[in-house]
Order: sequence, then C-alpha cells, then structure tokens
Amino acid sequence: MNGNKRVADYIKEVCDQIKNKEVHPAITLELENHFTEKIEDYREAGYGEDEATRIAIAEMGDPVDVGRHLHQAHKPRMEWSILSIVGIMLGIGLLTIYSLQIVPDQRNLIGRQIVGILIGTVILVAILFWDYSKLKRYSQLLYFGTLILLLYTLLEGSLKNRIPGLHIGGVSLDFITISPFLLILALAGIFTTWKENNRNTLVKTIAYFLPPCLLFILAEYEFTVLLYVISYTALVIATKPTKLAVLSFLAVVFVSVGGMFYLFGKPYQLDILIYYFDPYLEPDGRGYTIIQSLKTIKSANLWGQGFGSSPDTLHALESDFIFTYMVYLFGPIAGIAFFLLGLVLLVRFVHSIRRVKELYGTMLLSGMLVLFFTPFFWSIFMTVGLVPPVAVSLPFVGFGIVHTVLHMSLLGLALNIYRRKDIQPLTNVS
Repeated sequence: MNGNKRVADYIKEVCDQIKNKEVHPAITLELENHFTEKIEDYREAGYGEDEATRIAIAEMGDPVDVGRHLHQAHKPRMEWSILSIVGIMLGIGLLTIYSLQIVPDQRNLIGRQIVGILIGTVILVAILFWDYSKLKRYSQLLYFGTLILLLYTLLEGSLKNRIPGLHIGGVSLDFITISPFLLILALAGIFTTWKENNRNTLVKTIAYFLPPCLLFILAEYEFTVLLYVISYTALVIATKPTKLAVLSFLAVVFVSVGGMFYLFGKPYQLDILIYYFDPYLEPDGRGYTIIQSLKTIKSANLWGQGFGSSPDTLHALESDFIFTYMVYLFGPIAGIAFFLLGLVLLVRFVHSIRRVKELYGTMLLSGMLVLFFTPFFWSIFMTVGLVPPVAVSLPFVGFGIVHTVLHMSLLGLALNIYRRKDIQPLTNVS
C-alpha cells in the first residue's frame, strides 16, 4: 500500500473518534507534519519509504486510542457553575418582581420580564454554538457603525426619561444603553489586532477612546460614561502595556473626561456627587432617594417584611432600587447571601479568563467581566449609600427587557469562549 495512503487512512481513523469536526483540519495538519518529520528521519537512517512509514505509524500507536485521547482534549466544555448561579439569580429576580407585581396598581411586570428572559435565552443559545472568533474580522466595522448610530441617536432620537431612543420601524430602541456593549466587543478585536502586530500605541488608544466618551457625556447618561470608561480601561490593562503607558492613559482619561463634563455637563450631574456626600442638604429633594433607600433597608427585620409587601416612599423599585426591595422583602441575610453569590460568580469568571489561552477570547472576557460586574456591584452599593445613585439595573434581577437580553447575550458569549477554549486550532490552517 502506498505510504501516503496508509498515513491518510490512519489520520482518518483518528479523526473519526473526534466528534468536534471543527478541529479536524488542524489535527490532520498536525499529524501530517508529524508523520512527514518521522518518515524523513527513518529514511535518512537507511529505511525504505514503506518501512519508514510502517515504523512511524507503529510508534504513533492505535489510531482509535489516539483519537479518543484527542477527543477528550478538544471537546467543548460548559462552565456549569456560572450557568447555575445565573439561573439562581434569574429565579430570585422573578420572585422579587412577582412580589412587586401583586402590589395593587402595579403594571404587568412579571409578564414582560419573562418575555425578556425568553428572548435572552434564545439569543444565549444561538451565541453559545457560534464561532465567536469570526466576530474579530468585523471589529472595525462594528466600532465605527456603533459610533455612527450613536451620533444619529443623539441628533434624531426622541427623548424618553432624558435618554434619546433610536427608532427602528415603529419601535424606539434604547441604543445608548446597548452601545457600550457593542463598542467593547469591537475594541476587544481591535486591541487584539494591535497586540498581535505590535502596533498598540498610546495615541491610537486615546483616539479610539475619546469620540464615544464625548457622545455618552452629551447623552447625559452618567452610568454609561462610567461603564464605558471602566470597560475601556480594563481592555487597555488586559493588553499588558508598560506601567508608564497605563499611567499616561489614566491621566488622559482623567483630564479628558473631567474637561468634557466641565464643558458639556449639566448642573444636576454635579448635584449627584454633592448630595451623595451629604443627602440631608436636601432630604425632600435631591437627597431623597439615598435617604429613603437606607430607611427602607433599615425597616426590614431579620427575615424581611414578607412577600407582597411594598414601601411607599421609594420609586423605581423594579429597576434602580430592586436590591433595596429584595432586602425589604426577604431581609438583610438574603441581601448578604445574594451579594456573596455575586462574588462567587466573579471568582468563576476570573477563573474562566485564566484558563482561556487565546488572546481574543481573553480580551472579550475581560471586557465582559467589567460590563457585567460594574452594574452588579454599583446597583448594590448605591442602595446602601456607598456610591452615588444613578440609573442602573441589577443584572438578571432588575426589570427591563433590554438589560435582560444584553446580560444574557454577554453570558452566552462568555460561555461560548470558555466552551471553545480547548478546541482552538493547534496550528494555523490556511
């Protein structure tokens, strides 16, 4: 039998044991290179081609055993602990919103939240089985496309709760909320390309940072500015630049963001900080929400006020102050347990990032880590007066279809990256 045919049959039998067909080309190339080197070594030692091929195949071992070993090494893996924790959070969120739902004169909150979870689940599953690496080639397009739509939203969008909306058909989409997520996905790919080509300069980093930041400040959505700045900084640090480059970037961020707020910010945005430090300056006005949130939490006994109860002194219980309401219902022990659950989820995310060896996947996970946990911890800390109160929804718990779908999409992408960490090509196949 021809030596090449024998090698091809051996490789085919190996690949037949590997269920994930995505790695077949890479494994085939790897084995072909290995056989070529081995056969050449034996030929130089004086063996004929057929004998050299026979010895090389014999050394490799039984193809079924080799294939089964490679299948175990490269099969997709699911991070079930993350999925389980998120499932618990979604259940807690539904229970909390249902309690608010049964209070007289409340809207149909639970029905809309279930719709958001169902849509988010469909998108999560779709993203989970998609090759996320294909997104990298569209990073520049995604960045500039998001920038254009963001500018268009600010110029042409209609206001709803001070936030401009993007009209698509007959629907007004909260594109200001969505845009930081799209930008960070795009920037993860852009930064990866810079890193791979050794072109990650400080000037380019700042040039990509400033335009979206200015547009977010003009949108007068304080938390979006905060989320974008922290996420962008996390991506910069994930590229592992020099300490001088990081400090230089942070100095530019501080000066530019401060200057933009000084030139384009509104007086009430400064009031957020003033009345955060001393809410009793205006207890019935701009310090009201902080004071009432603290009073509501203090009014809950050890096990809460009970299912279906509702404080009358605090607004936005289903969104911004859902954590306050959770503590009011189930007590401070439940609130502490939920906070600890979030810390466990954070540890699992960090663990996942460390196990992903591919640069683009690591960059995406680093950005998603901030996109998820910044609103998570901020929404908890602001209810107890540790950070200024802003419009932010607690992920997987707070009411809102857009936020629920966004965070479940992030989860799907994070699980996708972890799932594929062991099926990255062994070598570049062209």
